[in-house]
Amino acid sequence: MLLRLEMYWKGGQRKLRRMRERRLSVADKGWSWAVMAGSFGAHMVSGCFLYAVGVIHNAILERFDEEVGKTAWAAGLFLGMLSLTGVLASALINRYSCRVTMIIGAIIMSSGFAVCAVVPSLDLVILFFGGIGGIGGGLTYSASVVVLGFNFHYKRNIASGIAVSGCGVGVFVLAPVVEAAREAYGNRGFFFIIAGIALHHALFGCLFFPSKLESERKQIRHQKSLSKKSKNRFYILKTILHSFAILKQLSLLCFCLSMFFACVGIYLVYVHFPRYVIEMGSSPLNASFLMAIGGLCNCISRVLVGMAANSESINENVMYFGTFGLLGLSTLLFPLYAFTYGGQLAYAIFLGLYSGCCYSIINTLIIQLVGIEELATGFGICMFFCGIGSIIGPPLAGAIVDNGGSYENSFILAGFCITIAAVLGLAVSCFNKTGESFTHDNQEITVDTSDDMLVGNCDTAKNVLGESFIEKPPVIIVTTTDYVNSTESEEVNGFLLGQQKT
Repeated sequence: MLLRLEMYWKGGQRKLRRMRERRLSVADKGWSWAVMAGSFGAHMVSGCFLYAVGVIHNAILERFDEEVGKTAWAAGLFLGMLSLTGVLASALINRYSCRVTMIIGAIIMSSGFAVCAVVPSLDLVILFFGGIGGIGGGLTYSASVVVLGFNFHYKRNIASGIAVSGCGVGVFVLAPVVEAAREAYGNRGFFFIIAGIALHHALFGCLFFPSKLESERKQIRHQKSLSKKSKNRFYILKTILHSFAILKQLSLLCFCLSMFFACVGIYLVYVHFPRYVIEMGSSPLNASFLMAIGGLCNCISRVLVGMAANSESINENVMYFGTFGLLGLSTLLFPLYAFTYGGQLAYAIFLGLYSGCCYSIINTLIIQLVGIEELATGFGICMFFCGIGSIIGPPLAGAIVDNGGSYENSFILAGFCITIAAVLGLAVSCFNKTGESFTHDNQEITVDTSDDMLVGNCDTAKNVLGESFIEKPPVIIVTTTDYVNSTESEEVNGFLLGQQKT
């Protein structure tokens, strides 16, 4: 009887395993588009807190009536932790999955916001809103970006552009909602509202079923680390520390420094822009309207940049340099035309168009630098540098204002930082020698191999590129150091292999 039950149990497990394998999505097809929709929704919620954080900053400032510099630590720490936890998020994604990481982050973020409604001091708001809420937000944001790299290959830039445009939609739709909730429920009660909004991350995360590439990659990493994990109780901590080893690659280090300076300038602007325009004579509702307009422009630019970057004639590094260069210039000049509402509206449009469109191509840029095997790790390291910049920027502007300076000085500093980020972004192409470059139809990939490794490399390419490559097998030109007499082609594992002399 027990033997028969055991047989039924094993048979059921095998059937369940086969069902799970059939459900795994292939890149650019099927469920991948549902994952993109989930990522769009997650970005919409994240965008509300990323770019409308100035509205929350105003609420905290009015509630406790503390110094601008000290109050800015709440928003600065929140923005910083969104990015600093990218390393932790990459470790959790590597260990579990994007879906699990997303749901965990949603619960942590919502809990941190809800506690802020009842705490009695600014220090506790900084801890729970900036620290706890920021950690949860970092987990959700990283998962919503990395999951796109696992589900798209040919159409990665388009999918990323559509998904990250949700940030702009979130600002346009939810920023006025947050301001209305603050007016209706006060500076305390509206924290319950934003906690409920943050919990929607878990709903969108439920769509993040692991793709075939993510599942295979997880199995490979699991096999490599199984023996190490059994000997080490601090496996995740070791994984995080080991992640920083890839900074030995100068191109990645240069890109991370570029994102650091960009975040110093951009988040300084986003936190203090509403307060600045209020001091210039605008009402709080008009300030939130300016952020909404910026969010709409942000949405449009992310989609357009994603579509443009999918073209072979577009260089992502040049596009990155151009967008941040224009934003840096407009920020430097903003104090000259900030006195009228028309000038404020013009800058809000510039800020929306050029501040976030680089995130449409960040997956592609990181894959060019470190490869898809280290996508989660590379993204986590990049977000770590962004987090440091986000923490420094807002309090730095507050300190300038508290010590006799003005918001004009702060915006000039932000403009210099963004311009430096643009220059460093262009310099990345000088160090990057190993970026991947694919065309859309006739793919040509050069594989350095020996005779006994030919089939193994084809299997590796098949696993990395996905089943969509098998339907239209690319021509792989294999160069060897030995003289090859035959010019015939050979098909191995679905790939057409053409031999040539060297």
